[in-house]
Amino acid sequence: MKSFLFDEKLIYIKSWVKAMTAETIRKGSQFEEGEWNALMDVARTLRFFVIESRYGHVDRLANAFNKFIAQTALQEALREARSAADAGEKVHIPSEDVVKKVVDLFYRDLSSARILAALALAYPEKVGGEK
Repeated sequence: MKSFLFDEKLIYIKSWVKAMTAETIRKGSQFEEGEWNALMDVARTLRFFVIESRYGHVDRLANAFNKFIAQTALQEALREARSAADAGEKVHIPSEDVVKKVVDLFYRDLSSARILAALALAYPEKVGGEK
C-alpha cells in the first residue's frame, strides 16, 4: 500500500518532469551531446520499471546522496532488466559503453543521477508517430 506522502511526491515529480523536455534540459547544460544520448538510452531501460509501476530503482537514483549509491542502484536496475529480457519481456538493455558513460557522469556530477531518474519518469518523445 502506497503512503499519501509517496503519492504526493510522485505526482510532484511527474509534474516537474512533464514540464521539462530533454531539449529544455540540454540548454545551458554541463553535459555534452554524447552524454545526453547515454542518459536517454539508460532512461529508456529504466522506463520499463516506471511502466510496470515499480519505482524503486528510479527513486534510489533520484535520492542517491553519493556516487556509490547511484552506481549500485543502476547496477541493480540493469540486473533486473536483464533478467526480465531473458524471461521474454520487451526491455531495452543499453550497451556497455553507454553504461560506462553514465557511471562516469555519476562520478563527475551526482546531479546526473537525478536527471536520469527524471528522464525515466518522463513520457518519451514521439518519433515517427510512435510513442
